Amino acid sequence: MDHIELVTKISESKFQEVVASAPRRIRETLFGRLGIKAKKRVGLKVHGKLEDRARKLHERLKSGSSKEENDLCEELLRNWLFTKRPLLKATLDFLEIENDNGLVDEEPTFFEELEADKVKDIFTHLKGEGFDGEEVFIYLAFMKVPNLDDSMLAA
Repeated sequence: MDHIELVTKISESKFQEVVASAPRRIRETLFGRLGIKAKKRVGLKVHGKLEDRARKLHERLKSGSSKEENDLCEELLRNWLFTKRPLLKATLDFLEIENDNGLVDEEPTFFEELEADKVKDIFTHLKGEGFDGEEVFIYLAFMKVPNLDDSMLAA
């Protein structure tokens, strides 16, 4: 699943959160590339509400396909995930992977080797620990975990 596809699968409210957590430069680059303009007043530039612009961005990405848009979506998600360090840590602890508050020194390719049963176990465990199911799905999909079921997104 590429990053544009992942972004289009998440809920509107979660996407708003993802966009709000991104550095302004990343947001404005995406808005600009997709033609989502800030509102203007006489001689004074006033940004439209972030929620409205994020909603338009979410809609436009549903037809996005360029490598640049995919890379910007990846950066949006990466920045948002950095704010979800407890989730990252809990996942890595469950997998018994040494980490520093959710961060690892090595490239996390071990996610790509997980069996279907282990993926379900991780998802169930993290939900039981109080983590939002949609956030767990986004993290696992971002890490290219195989055997992810879209029904987990609604869980």
